[in-house]
Amino acid sequence: MLTVKRRDFLKAMIISTSLLVLGRPLVYEYQHSQSALTPFGSWYVVQIAGTPEVLVNNYVLTVDGEVKNPMTFTYEDLINLPSVEVKDTIQCVSDPFFLKANVVWTGIPLKEIIDMVKPSPDVIKVVGFGAEGYTADIPIYKAMEPDVIIAYMADGRPLPQVHGYPARLAVPGWWGYTYVKWLVRLYFTSKNVLGYWESEGYPDVAKK
Repeated sequence: MLTVKRRDFLKAMIISTSLLVLGRPLVYEYQHSQSALTPFGSWYVVQIAGTPEVLVNNYVLTVDGEVKNPMTFTYEDLINLPSVEVKDTIQCVSDPFFLKANVVWTGIPLKEIIDMVKPSPDVIKVVGFGAEGYTADIPIYKAMEPDVIIAYMADGRPLPQVHGYPARLAVPGWWGYTYVKWLVRLYFTSKNVLGYWESEGYPDVAKK
């Protein structure tokens, strides 16, 4: 079993509040979807390091690994692809009652990217890499679900910097540690690679 190389940021985990305005027509609805959308000043933040400064003008998302067509996407590329809206409740596994937020994501279904790069039939996981060094793995079957998206907006607005600007993963129905912020790479592999928290013993199948 492999683990993604990482620094030991465990003691540097930051839990704080941040800002997001929510509320817009939906495509998908999930747990707590009948609850009020989370107010601007109440969205939680959990991260393993400081907030990186990722600039749109030099942003690149690399999609590679065991795929037929490795690709790169700029921010402009992403926002020009067909998008969907997903209403979701993101929750922290350590305290899902208090550390949660109802949000409407806008972005590209990860399945669309998967169809473009054409993974090997042997691929079992997609590993997301954040610009600050964070990693999380998602089984390929979950990555193919239509509600799993590369999100670049919340409530029709660009993501705030602390919440993953310019792009992050949104994985409805799974714990928040799979929602990689500041997404810069998607790596497809046939090996049982584990991400940051998965390698610390958190469930590899992170279904809530």
